[in-house]
Amino acid sequence: MGAEELMKERLERIETVLKGKEPDRVPVTGATTVWHGRYAGYTAKEVLFDYEKSKDAALKVARDFDFDTFTPIIGLEGMIYTVAFLNQPEISSAARFILGPTHLVLQDVYSRWPGYELDENAHPQFIGKEIMKVEEYDQLIENPLEFINKVVMPRINKKLADVGSAEYNAALTKYGLELARFGAFMAELSMEMAKIGYPTIPMSWAYAPLDLIGDFLRDIKNVVLDLFRVPEKVKDAVEAVKPLIIKAAEISAPPVEVRKQLFGTDVVECFYPLHLNEYLNPKLYSEFYWPSLNDIFHKVAEMGQVNFVLFEGKHDAHLETLLEAPKKKVVGVFEKTDPRKVREVLGDHVILVSGPPNSLLIGGTPQKVEEYMKSLLEDCKEGGMMIWPGVDGGISRDAKPENVKAMVDAVKKYGKY
Repeated sequence: MGAEELMKERLERIETVLKGKEPDRVPVTGATTVWHGRYAGYTAKEVLFDYEKSKDAALKVARDFDFDTFTPIIGLEGMIYTVAFLNQPEISSAARFILGPTHLVLQDVYSRWPGYELDENAHPQFIGKEIMKVEEYDQLIENPLEFINKVVMPRINKKLADVGSAEYNAALTKYGLELARFGAFMAELSMEMAKIGYPTIPMSWAYAPLDLIGDFLRDIKNVVLDLFRVPEKVKDAVEAVKPLIIKAAEISAPPVEVRKQLFGTDVVECFYPLHLNEYLNPKLYSEFYWPSLNDIFHKVAEMGQVNFVLFEGKHDAHLETLLEAPKKKVVGVFEKTDPRKVREVLGDHVILVSGPPNSLLIGGTPQKVEEYMKSLLEDCKEGGMMIWPGVDGGISRDAKPENVKAMVDAVKKYGKY
């Protein structure tokens, strides 16, 4: 089969699932931070800081493994940057992730990188940090965008600490150049992937409002305490930042005509991870977390986008709330929740994404992987689903190639409709 026919087949398979239907077989959507580098013989540092090596590694994986899509996610959570640059849409949409090169330029306090703060073969790390003091909630509530730009950004980024200085101006200039380099890398990678039959699904960006506050402003432990100490302030802050996230989802999506011309599809996956969900009991979740998140789910669906959500940690206690989300407009990647329980509670209300955990891909055998996939597909594929190998964060650096291949082979064998 030629590359053009192969890409059409893969794209149709993915589109069908994203529209809540069953395709010819379950698609496999591979993603990783550094595994492609190890497979191609590069260090983690090389594929995170050298775009040519990252592209070379990604193309080698794409040729050697028959995924339906494959994406190197060579960055860490950076939604605060998307929000900060909201009034500059071309920068905002490109600023979604903290990259290794942008970390060097801005010297953000959130991240640690292989070859610099970490061993050259380590996974990059996001480190929580208290940026906003509890007494500053009022400033955030009064004008969240101004507070983020004038107070938060200089605290996050050491090179932006002296606002208006030569160092500040130089850092922002270099940051813009790095975003342009990254954008060119992703565009070139997309074109090269197309030549070997891999589609690219357009993406946009959103976030749970309470996670934005917990991840980037207060850090998780402080924001959980805030739910008891200053609950009304937290609620007001959530409502203050919610419109910013909705706007981010809107402006980060490529226009329909661009999607059809460049990607051959009108589908957009609006990507966001959930973090605080695992830390909150049902009462706190329903009071502080879920209402604003559900509002965003509905707003994103009204824009014609599909919510693509990483339900990190265990989401068992909150599954029933997803019945209030727009039907078949939420794609759920469930990290630690048994997909069978998801099916039992939600049926086909949410588009299910699951797959083998990294512990199996690292420590298992091809036979164990096949057995796992056979059981998973037989129990869960009805109604349409997707497989995300390394469901707990994408394919880990230490995953065995023979186990990844066994996973793909098992989907071809047991994932047909």
